Amino acid sequence: MKKILLSLAVVATLSLASCGNKNADKATTTTEQEVAVEQGDKYTVNLTDSNVTWKVGHKGGLNPRFGTLTLSAGDIAIDANGLNAGSYTVDMASLQVDRASVDADEDIQKLGGHLKSPDFFDVEKNPTVDFKITKVEDFDAAKHTSKIEGANKIVSGNLTILGKTVNITFPAKVTVENGKAVMDASFVADRTEWGLVFGTTDKDSGAALNPADWAISKDMEIGIHLVADKVN
Repeated sequence: MKKILLSLAVVATLSLASCGNKNADKATTTTEQEVAVEQGDKYTVNLTDSNVTWKVGHKGGLNPRFGTLTLSAGDIAIDANGLNAGSYTVDMASLQVDRASVDADEDIQKLGGHLKSPDFFDVEKNPTVDFKITKVEDFDAAKHTSKIEGANKIVSGNLTILGKTVNITFPAKVTVENGKAVMDASFVADRTEWGLVFGTTDKDSGAALNPADWAISKDMEIGIHLVADKVN
């Protein structure tokens, strides 16, 4: 029973939000797209200063759990128009649960291990999550909206989780100054599009076969703070 209650409370990703989060944008998705060709100067992602945050809860936004992930590699390209291409890799073994998101008597190490198990991310078989930029457009306030203050770009990229690639689009704030580029974004996506469910799934529909999955929100929130330094 304790394991069932634990499982009902969590599932996470990429960077992975409770339904209706006021601080995250709703991402749109489509099929895998051609990766953008790098143009201009190359910037290498600073693995120490960059990070990914995740958040998810029960349906209705109840009992959210959240934490962090670290990057293991990444680079982006910047030309006169700004960000135009790049990629980064998330180290799934780095998944951490924030103590503030759980009850005082809950074992966060056990919870983190459960998320890394075959019930969710199966980190042993899928050690990374990968994102590759496919398109970058300027943010147009006349047709775009964002909860990210200062959002100036619309970024699309192929996001691969559990070996499945889905193209995802979200607003971002990208700044470039003194040889340093910074990208910030926070968006919500449907975890089931990547087959990210509790336990096994139906081969035809992709739906979770474990009834406990119904209580977990399909919404996952991914926060990205990417810092990159120009390669001289």
